[in-house]
Amino acid sequence: MISDRDKVTYREVADYYQSNKILFGVKYFKNWVLERLASIFPIPSWRAKFHKMRGVNIGKNVYIGYDVIFDRLHPELITIGDYAEIGDRCILSAHTRGSLTTRDAYPRSMDPIKIGSGVSVNPGCIITQGVEIGENSIIGIGSVVSRDISPNSLALGFPARVVKKLDAESAGLVTENHKQKEGSQIHQNKSNGSVSEDMASDSLSRPDVTGEIKTQL
Repeated sequence: MISDRDKVTYREVADYYQSNKILFGVKYFKNWVLERLASIFPIPSWRAKFHKMRGVNIGKNVYIGYDVIFDRLHPELITIGDYAEIGDRCILSAHTRGSLTTRDAYPRSMDPIKIGSGVSVNPGCIITQGVEIGENSIIGIGSVVSRDISPNSLALGFPARVVKKLDAESAGLVTENHKQKEGSQIHQNKSNGSVSEDMASDSLSRPDVTGEIKTQL
């Protein structure tokens, strides 16, 4: 039996996406399965991939911990920048709404969440709708982030407040070094492949010297 509360919520979200209710239900179930897989899968990069399949916008080399909850109804409103890390059991909610009795006074609302490149969100944090965390910032364990955090900051508490500014030059240098290493690795892999192809081609075109010697003898 489906409760009146579930019916109202289901109808609200389906109407928001202008979607057929049956198709929306199938999509929601698929995303629920992917979220369950992402919550327990032992390989971090696969956890990120499962969440990306749900619709979360995730950059490269992003770490996602266990049991992280990205908004179940609006995952596409969440963006995670390159090299960011989201610790275990964090919650990122891009929407809010009242109960059945307070819907008129507190209607459903949605706002995107943006996590900048190189940000580290420690375990147990809650990030609410409309928040933007600037690049290379660190959010202390168990913090509740309900306002924007400027880049290169250490923020913690409830609500989270900036308690220290980080060395922007060092943070940017580390990120740039990672990018350079990745570029160098890609270039090296291409070079190795080119060398292998040249060696293979050379071996095919080179005459059989041993055979020639035997013939002469």
